Amino acid sequence: MKKGSFEEAFYKNAGYIAVFIISLVYIAGSMLMISRTGKTVLEILGTGVLSMIVGLLINGVFRGIGIRRGDEDEKMRSTVALHARAVEEITPYMSKLDSFCRLQTEEARKSLRTQILLEEGISYEEVFDEKGAIKIKEPYFLYSTEEIKGAHRFFERQRLRERNRRYRGAILRAMRLKIKSLTPSALTTDGARGENPFDFGKSKSQFSRGKGASDILIRVLMAVIFGYFGVSLASEINVASIIWNSLQIVMYICGGIIQMHNAFVWVTESYRGSIIRKIDLIERFLLFAKKD
Repeated sequence: MKKGSFEEAFYKNAGYIAVFIISLVYIAGSMLMISRTGKTVLEILGTGVLSMIVGLLINGVFRGIGIRRGDEDEKMRSTVALHARAVEEITPYMSKLDSFCRLQTEEARKSLRTQILLEEGISYEEVFDEKGAIKIKEPYFLYSTEEIKGAHRFFERQRLRERNRRYRGAILRAMRLKIKSLTPSALTTDGARGENPFDFGKSKSQFSRGKGASDILIRVLMAVIFGYFGVSLASEINVASIIWNSLQIVMYICGGIIQMHNAFVWVTESYRGSIIRKIDLIERFLLFAKKD
């Protein structure tokens, strides 16, 4: 058997394994009778928190496996290598990268503002000047109060008021639009979304930190549990309790498999997609730099 073949087989069939385990858990549940434990509130809290800690730890392990598998994916590796070559290619032109980033940010802001305004039939030039400064005066209404009052019909006046509201709303949204500025470091280092074209999402370390934010909670809860509670051996082995705890672990493993899959998909799709966008921008920068 080749090295890593078991892990490879497990990962490729993880979804089927999870479904199989969940089915077994459901069947095994028919062997048990669910009833009150008779524990005190503190005992219930202690058992529940300890169970939650185990679940979080298992999820963390599987999430790490998913990220590592995503890194090892052939498409991901080739994308990262392509980005590295692209960054190396622009090294002689780095002095021009700042101006390119500013230009791209201004163009993206203008494009997004244009889209917002066009939804209400407003042209960009009607609202902003060449430098992106607002050139119309408050209150940004299409129809004056006199024009609205001059309408003969009630429904016509309502239509004009609604048109004014939407007109003003579009202008205010365009004015207040904020996008993340494109920077040289964003293009050349380790990691857009619709309204924010230069937000490349989280890096892998940020993703891991975000998902692992529960680590602090785990440490606090473990300190409370192990500091407050003590244990003693049960007077007799309770088979039902063993089965019940085993079912919990099995369910946590199933949840961990889902976490592993989600992490893999995030790395190979969302994260890889942000790198591809960077490569596209770097290629545009090369054309920009070589023009001069």
